[in-house]
This record gives sequence, C-alpha cells and structure tokens, in this order.
Amino acid sequence: MYRKLSNIDFSYFIGQKVEEVNTEKNIVFGMDFESGFLTIECPWRIRFANEVAIGYSDVLHSPGKFSHKGAKQILLGKRIVNIFHFEHVSDLIVEFENSIYLEIFHDSSYYEGWQLGTEKGLYLFTLPGGSYSD
Repeated sequence: MYRKLSNIDFSYFIGQKVEEVNTEKNIVFGMDFESGFLTIECPWRIRFANEVAIGYSDVLHSPGKFSHKGAKQILLGKRIVNIFHFEHVSDLIVEFENSIYLEIFHDSSYYEGWQLGTEKGLYLFTLPGGSYSD
C-alpha cells in the first residue's frame, strides 16, 4: 500500500522541547511542548532507531512493568527534529533528537485517534476511519 505524506507544514514544531508528558493512569496519554500539545487516544510506540523501547500494548497489557512514566523518561526535554504525517491513514511520526521516534497509528473506524495543536491556531485531529481535519 502506498502511503503519501501530507503537505501540512509542521515547521512551527521543529526545535520545540517536550515540557510535560501525562502519566496519570485514567487520563488520555499526551504531552505538552513549549508552544503546543499532542494528545494520543490510539496505539503508539516509541523507538530508538530500529528498536521499540515502549508502546501502547506494553502499557495496556503489562501495567505492572510498563507505564506512561517510561515514555516520560524517554521524551521529557527532547526537542522535535521533524514530523511526518501520512494522509490516507493519518499515521503520525514525531522524530526527536537522538534518533527517538514516536509513532502513532490511527486504528479505529469509530473513534478519533490523536490531536496535535498549537497556541497559534493549528489544530489537526484524526477522525473515525483515519481521515483528518484541520
């Protein structure tokens, strides 16, 4: 299947640092940047180059061993290097310094998946089925 990168300009986020990562058990996973936010309500994973460090399934199925605190330890203070958004399925990859990647996979035909926003007015979110709106 062909995945096409969207034409959305994410340059506003480049260089921004992760200032907070939500680690509360019953609150949606997400993070705040210096001037923006990302909320994740679908599967995700954090990887270093080619190895998965922690993911949604780990937190969901092995909560005694994995939690959002692990994601916080990895991402807190890291700067965004690039953002890749794929149009047709609304997958999102946020590349951080030190070859750290947060990959987000919209997986529902019924629920929204993730939201990315700024204080300057950009608000991008995925719709049921994987399309997106801004």
